[in-house]
Order: sequence, then structure tokens, then C-alpha cells
Amino acid sequence: MAQNKIAETLKELRIHHGLTQDMLSSRLNISRQTLSNYETGKRVPDPDSLCVLAEFYHVTLDQLIRTGLRPVAADPFASLPEEDRKFLQAYHCLSLDKQKSLREYLEFLGR
Repeated sequence: MAQNKIAETLKELRIHHGLTQDMLSSRLNISRQTLSNYETGKRVPDPDSLCVLAEFYHVTLDQLIRTGLRPVAADPFASLPEEDRKFLQAYHCLSLDKQKSLREYLEFLGR
């Protein structure tokens, strides 16, 4: 289930970064209980919180919510420059309407 995958990934990321729940919740300006609920699967972060977490950990939203953590070599965007990866991450944080508008604008620029 996706909820369990998110919980596992969030806990794994926090531990990998050497952070306690208290440390991370303080940095993200959320309660420790909220973070605990995310990591145990009792609560799923809202889309904005997922974007904040992905940015904090420098992972994609796809890694947070679907695939989990895989070796960097398995990341199809691993070879992209950092700026391009950040652009793609920001794109995925946009609403669907804004994503569509951006695609239309890029298509316009390419003409």
C-alpha cells in the first residue's frame, strides 16, 4: 500500500540523514507527533508537505510516494544536472492546471 511505502521511506530518509524525530520536526516546523504519524503510516502528508519533504531530502516525489529509495543509478534523472532535477521536482509540485499551463508555454517557446 502506498501509505506504508511513504511511511517506510520517510523513516529511512530521516535515519539515513542522522536525524531524530525531534530534530527533523523542529527543522520542518511541524510537531514531533505529526512526523511520527507520517512515519508510522497513521497519517499521510498532504501534497505541500510531501513537496517540502522531497526538497529537504533531495529526492523526487516519485521516490517518496511510489518507488521508495533505489540506488542513484536506477534514477532515470540521476544524470541530469542539478538545476534540471530541481526544475522537474518543482514541476511535480505544481497543480495539474499549472503543469498544463507550463507545458503549453514550453511548447509555445519551442515554436
